[in-house]
Amino acid sequence: MPRSFKISLVNGSTIQNIQSLTILNSAMISELNIAYSCKTGRCGVCKVSLLKGEVKELQAQLALTTTDRENHKILTCCCEPITDVVIDAEDLAALKGLNVKTLPSRIAKINVLSNDIIEIQLRFPPSADFKFLEGQYLDVIWNGIRRSYSIASTSLDKEVTLLIKKVELGIMSNYWFTEAKLNDLLRIEGPKGTFFLRNKENPIIMLATGTGIAPIMSILHKLDQDKNYQQLQSISLFWGNRFVDDFVWQPEFKNITVNLEKIISKPNSSWIGKSGYIQNIALEVLGDKVIESDVYACGSNEMIQSAKQNFIQAGLKEGRFYSDAFVQSY
Repeated sequence: MPRSFKISLVNGSTIQNIQSLTILNSAMISELNIAYSCKTGRCGVCKVSLLKGEVKELQAQLALTTTDRENHKILTCCCEPITDVVIDAEDLAALKGLNVKTLPSRIAKINVLSNDIIEIQLRFPPSADFKFLEGQYLDVIWNGIRRSYSIASTSLDKEVTLLIKKVELGIMSNYWFTEAKLNDLLRIEGPKGTFFLRNKENPIIMLATGTGIAPIMSILHKLDQDKNYQQLQSISLFWGNRFVDDFVWQPEFKNITVNLEKIISKPNSSWIGKSGYIQNIALEVLGDKVIESDVYACGSNEMIQSAKQNFIQAGLKEGRFYSDAFVQSY
């Protein structure tokens, strides 16, 4: 008979783990919401300190550094407890009641935004009651293939909007860009992820590369729609792309002010803005302001890992850096 071990969070929440399940999967089954994103060991969002007990690695903890391992850090998506354990994870109460559902959906709109980016709007049945927090993602399932996409719309919108970038040799990408048509039937599974706005009262720094702007759009538009939100602190957005044509969103807000810096990694002779790595430029522009801010980063895993390291070195507390890494699938 499989042996069960107790998993305890520092806030006192406890669940039981069954042999062969990771800590994260046990938490999700028990409706305990702890931070995660890719579930493949690559993004590091689910990294926690193992305060007590022992674990066994079920898949490679690729996001851990040598220093992380020396400091008893583990990835909950990769590890199974082999004794009772205590971890410093937080139970994210804001996600209570947002249960993952599998639902039918149909393509309501296809907008071509650039040569490499399209906007897809999905329509659910009236009875679907699909609820999510701005910043979360969903899985789209087509012909047995599953891919994850961040939601670009808000929970107040009638349809769910996705931004999709073309991936060379990508099977799902080929469907989106050459086969998809209005009213196609798809399945979705969601909402997923723990990327959402934690505190509206702190200064906010947002970092996005490519279509990593999608969950940022969702969060900002929801703030703009919130009649009870009064902006008292700055919101700074640094959005990086390879080419000018990749800036497919022009933000327009009625009730909030966002300081937007567009950054190109491969500028042409006509580009008069900044160029380089967005995390470095953000630090140059904001200086010591980063210390008292909350940072939200979405996009390439390389950018996120570099940004996290640089911002922490600049004085940001690790617990105030929130991220959602895009881990590419073909």
